[in-house]
Amino acid sequence: MTTLVQFLIKTEAGLYVLAAIILIFSVRSLVVARQTQRNTVFGLEKEAARQRQRRSLGTILSLLLLSSGVYIITHIVAPNVSETPIEPTPTPLVFVTQIPTPTEARLLYPTITATPGLPPAAVDSMPSPVAEVSSNGCEIAGATITVPTSGEFVSGQVVVEGQANILDFAQYKFEINGPTTNGNWVVVGTFTVPVIDGFLGTWDSTSLAPGNYTLRLVVIRTDGSFPTPCEVPVMIAGSEGFVAPSPTP
Repeated sequence: MTTLVQFLIKTEAGLYVLAAIILIFSVRSLVVARQTQRNTVFGLEKEAARQRQRRSLGTILSLLLLSSGVYIITHIVAPNVSETPIEPTPTPLVFVTQIPTPTEARLLYPTITATPGLPPAAVDSMPSPVAEVSSNGCEIAGATITVPTSGEFVSGQVVVEGQANILDFAQYKFEINGPTTNGNWVVVGTFTVPVIDGFLGTWDSTSLAPGNYTLRLVVIRTDGSFPTPCEVPVMIAGSEGFVAPSPTP
């Protein structure tokens, strides 16, 4: 099929010229046959003239059909016929970092109202296993915070980026400690999807009083153990853009 299409494309012009020549002779033969039929008085000559007319008409119709077929094949069928099949391009394997799915609502940190005589809200009730000894928790690969940086001013919805991807990973969580938490570590978010390097989650700082706080990341293994948490000091800005100093214990 492909060979025939290519042959017709190459010889299209010549086929049209040949068909035109034959068509001219056929039309001329038809005209002569009709004139002969009108002018002759003998029956045999009239019948021969009629046969020539039929042959001429058949030739003309055949040329028209063949010319139409060549045009359809070369201008309609040929563009849709590919000489060689297109092989599918293999899709390269790309490692996609999973976006962590929070186990709770987007607003991770509960609103805390300081009331004398009441214990701090949302204190982590999960027993904390003994942490491993390390010189600097934020230097441990797979359990570190890169955003926010140490001493950075934060406000509103705070985006946290870094790594949470250690061996035998089970989950990771954010905790905050500062003036509003009365010196206790309060959980502000827990996630169960490891993150190689990128977005870890967000937490809401609008319910906290301005001051100096410490944000830490705890990456927990399946057996409950965890490396030394990465702790990052941050300063929560007030509504006027300043930071109130933390009370001296």
